[in-house]
Amino acid sequence: MINSVKIKRVFLCLIFLLFIFSPISLSIGQVRFSVFDILDIFLGRSSDAMVMIITNIRLPRILVCLFAGASLALSGMLLQTLTHNPLADSGILGINTGAGIVIALTISYLNIENRLIISFLPVMAMLGGCFTILLVYFIARQKNNNISPTRLIITGVGVSTMLSGTMVSIVGSINRYKVDYIVHWLSGQISGDNWTTLLILAPLLVFLWLWTYSRSQTLNIMNLNDHTALALGLRLQKERLVTLILATSLAAFSVILVGNIAFIGLVAGHIARRLLGSNHFISLPAAMLIGMLILLLADTVGRVFLIGTGIPTGLIVSILGAPYFLYLMTKADK
Repeated sequence: MINSVKIKRVFLCLIFLLFIFSPISLSIGQVRFSVFDILDIFLGRSSDAMVMIITNIRLPRILVCLFAGASLALSGMLLQTLTHNPLADSGILGINTGAGIVIALTISYLNIENRLIISFLPVMAMLGGCFTILLVYFIARQKNNNISPTRLIITGVGVSTMLSGTMVSIVGSINRYKVDYIVHWLSGQISGDNWTTLLILAPLLVFLWLWTYSRSQTLNIMNLNDHTALALGLRLQKERLVTLILATSLAAFSVILVGNIAFIGLVAGHIARRLLGSNHFISLPAAMLIGMLILLLADTVGRVFLIGTGIPTGLIVSILGAPYFLYLMTKADK
């Protein structure tokens, strides 16, 4: 059992790192500022050019990293609890690709200058993610209606690959601007870094965060075997469905902000459990903080040190996440 001193130390360390890296990320880029310059901007003692760079360009991008990183981490934790498998993740199970193919279809064949279409894009993305995970669920389901975690992951990878191939076919006949936009999304290019998108999605994500955390006790019971959970009075099928909807919604809304970024849920959830155990009252907020840090650091590295290379944030996360995924697979086989 994790003692309270260790819990406090881990959370203080994560919060400290977040408060250190956020202003650093805000101050560095093509144009560099000192921390005092940043403070002057928020005190209203800076030039209009500096205010525009910080408040209209960098601050929304950092907030997007924080919201999406936390949401992807929560989604991964929920899927790992649902499948009893530490390898589960929204990207691996095809949720990201399902949401993305809806975005690709919308951008390719509808008038994206229509504000009504853009305003419904998050809902359509969520429906695409929900449909994909349901498809994966029904394909992976066995005759006795049980789900093998390994079978679920293999099915998710297969469906995700199929949808990715379909997406490439869809964008083959559209204009170059739309192709570039979709390709950037596929590789994990942050695209929702504007105040309009944030104002729409941030309240939805915060609501999903609170709803997820309010179910911590239910998730703890779901960690037990099915017979024990049923004996404790848990309506297992209903709770699994709610968990699946929450995980899909968190991942689908994150897709709007940061595109197709995988492995954050896998890495953040696993690290949180290793540090603090499987109690969701503790591990859920820890995973959120870790997800925020991972995405913020990956975006900062790409934005500052790899400037001009065209390497998007999603590829940097994958470079870190793929070896960790292979490590977990080798551990799972032992």
